[in-house]
Amino acid sequence: MADMQNHGDQASATILVVEDDHISLKFIQSMLQEAGYRIFTAGDGQLCLHRVADIQPDLIIMDVVMPQMDGIEACRRLKSDAVCSRIPVIFVTGNADEKTLQAAFDAGGNDFVRKPVNRVELLARIRTALTQRRLNQKLAEEEKLKGILEMAGAICHELNQPLQYVLGAVQLLMLDIPKGDILYENLDAIRARVEQMGEITRKLTGITRFRTRKYVGGQDIIDIDQSLFDSKDG
Repeated sequence: MADMQNHGDQASATILVVEDDHISLKFIQSMLQEAGYRIFTAGDGQLCLHRVADIQPDLIIMDVVMPQMDGIEACRRLKSDAVCSRIPVIFVTGNADEKTLQAAFDAGGNDFVRKPVNRVELLARIRTALTQRRLNQKLAEEEKLKGILEMAGAICHELNQPLQYVLGAVQLLMLDIPKGDILYENLDAIRARVEQMGEITRKLTGITRFRTRKYVGGQDIIDIDQSLFDSKDG
């Protein structure tokens, strides 16, 4: 377990090993389990596609030459799928000629290791691929956040002017109506709600990171107050 103790949350990574040779499969599986990874296996490219849909691995170790469907074709299909395309694929091949390697990279492979597999090399390439995957995920989350915040800012900008107009009109009407009148009370309730809407738009413009909470029907919505607190705290 020494390898994983130095690499934090990589210990929880799930790896799918796709290899038709039983001896090679068991060797790689044993090596990665000893390093602390959670391992699933598949004997060919076709089975790999089915297993990926079920387990959603963090990384795939893929043999190139296999029956039913070879590793290059399996990788090509994975990379054409929106859900699976971001899963890094490390090819394992005994035929490391230029044509094979070019085909592997053209199919979307991220790296390769030659057979016979060297333990130190494979573990190093796995750590690199997992680190890059996390960085890509973080970048995607930041881009998503940026888009949400820009949209929220634009909406707030568009809402502020009509809100101020309604608030001003309500306040003018209230000047000519006695405070005990029911109409005055109704207008005062409208004023309070308009000011509340203005406060929400103000909060939205102060958010730099967001947190969600469950809403009706299991939908996720932004928790404005908690997001604003996190933004100030961060």
